[in-house]
Amino acid sequence: MIDIHCHIVPGVDDGSDDIAESARMGEVAEACGVTDIIVTPHCNIPGSYRNYFGPWYDREFEGLKSLFSEHGINVKLHRGMEVFGTDDVAKLYDEGLVLTLAGSEFMLVEFDFGDDMWRVRDVLYSLFERKITPIIAHPERYFPVQDDPYFALDWVKMGCLLQINRTSLLSHRSDPCYRTARTLLDEAAVHFIATDSHGVFSRTTRLSDAYDFIMERYPAEWAEILMDENPRRVIEHRRVRNLPRPEGY
Repeated sequence: MIDIHCHIVPGVDDGSDDIAESARMGEVAEACGVTDIIVTPHCNIPGSYRNYFGPWYDREFEGLKSLFSEHGINVKLHRGMEVFGTDDVAKLYDEGLVLTLAGSEFMLVEFDFGDDMWRVRDVLYSLFERKITPIIAHPERYFPVQDDPYFALDWVKMGCLLQINRTSLLSHRSDPCYRTARTLLDEAAVHFIATDSHGVFSRTTRLSDAYDFIMERYPAEWAEILMDENPRRVIEHRRVRNLPRPEGY
């Protein structure tokens, strides 16, 4: 399995607090079968985590790789960011201040949970103009999508890709995140499941339980596509697959 959304770089956002926690996150990931992690520190959040690309990023990334090596953690790390979708995000990309995932044409983008959906469309179109394919992080957490999943389905029609969180699938049935994630899966509109891990205890790196969840409730090949094949296609800069609908599904 490959995790494309993980706040494992220590001390740079609201994820891992220190190297000890990052090491433990890596150990948990490896133990449950994760082979690769794209590290995605928050970036470009107004008034909060700016984290624009610069020498600090390479220093922290190489430090994390060394930490994994020292602890014998056999998980390969790839560069990335979770980029907050402000109106000027395409300009920031032009200036080299925000990163795509693993140097690909795919960018992990998040929005405010109550954002205006028309503004979001404008931001997404600005990325398409740069030949960047947005991967929208946790759409099931956005209030307008919870009220009307059509907004997320429309993003897919535009050419965007959707990444839902492991924790949304494992939450209570009454949770709007759970209901919305299940709706998007039932529509075969999801392309990735990731941890969005923020630590050892909160949103952990244990992706295997989400894999089991999909195996038990959906066509068996979906788990592999969502948590291995499509993430690997991102790393290899290849086109991502849509979920196949078996006959009669």
